[in-house]
Amino acid sequence: MMVTMRMPIKPEPQRFYDATKGSGNKMTVALERVPVSAADATEEWYVTRKIGYCDREFEKAGEPDIVIPREMLDFRTDLTSVPQLMTWLVGRTGTHLPAALVHDALTKPFLGRDGEGNVLKDWIGPAAITQLQADRVFRDAMADLGTPVIRRWLVWSAVSLPTAWTVSKLRASLGYLGLAAIIVLGWFATLDLFDRGAWLPWMGNDKAWGLELVYGGAMAIAVPVALSTVWPKGTRQAGMITGIALAALIHVTAAVGAVTFAYQFAEYRFRVWAPPKRWLKVSFTALGICLVLLTYWMVRRYDPTPAD
Repeated sequence: MMVTMRMPIKPEPQRFYDATKGSGNKMTVALERVPVSAADATEEWYVTRKIGYCDREFEKAGEPDIVIPREMLDFRTDLTSVPQLMTWLVGRTGTHLPAALVHDALTKPFLGRDGEGNVLKDWIGPAAITQLQADRVFRDAMADLGTPVIRRWLVWSAVSLPTAWTVSKLRASLGYLGLAAIIVLGWFATLDLFDRGAWLPWMGNDKAWGLELVYGGAMAIAVPVALSTVWPKGTRQAGMITGIALAALIHVTAAVGAVTFAYQFAEYRFRVWAPPKRWLKVSFTALGICLVLLTYWMVRRYDPTPAD
């Protein structure tokens, strides 16, 4: 796989500015929550001061700066779109927040147009932009804000995975299956590590525990790198980074997920499966329960302790 290397971006926070006052004025992030009814749990925000961002690539091409609209009806955001399960790793707010707002403004249903194709009030930005470009702007903007390297590449990878579907549905489907395969291999590798069967050739019960850990860690990198080649062009690095992160964090994510679900069920009871996407919530719950039961059965079935 050919990986395109880019020169590191030197943070330039001055590329963000208060577009209400004009270029050269320090940016102010002023947010207000969109009013909701008691029955509506949706949490959305809008900006009360326009935020401008001068992107390097668009600047070179002679395109105007990106300006986030301040009208509630024109632009709404859920801040950084991070699944609740992963907020322990990447918060919804932080140094990367202004970059996330810019990315939301460059992503449908916004992108400078409303549902009928009319130009939004206060909108300023490139005449045309692809979602791949919007994701790249997000990554570069995080760098300008001083967001740490690993965090910004993880966040960029997460937002790029849905973009892969818009580039090539076939190759994106293969990429998603690859991520599922990484989870399955990680599960079997864990069973191997604790001598609950010999499932993977690079693990095995005949190796020392420390050696198994080294081999498992090496394959946690090699397998995602190999599987990243199936992703659409422009998202392969994202697929590789996500795969490696998934392999490395699968255990802590499962533990956090179990604790999070236990808390939510204790707090909300059956409302944890309330709309929207009820079928998806129920499916993930059923899958999680089945995985726990299967793991328990496998541990008992392949108990290495000799019987008396």
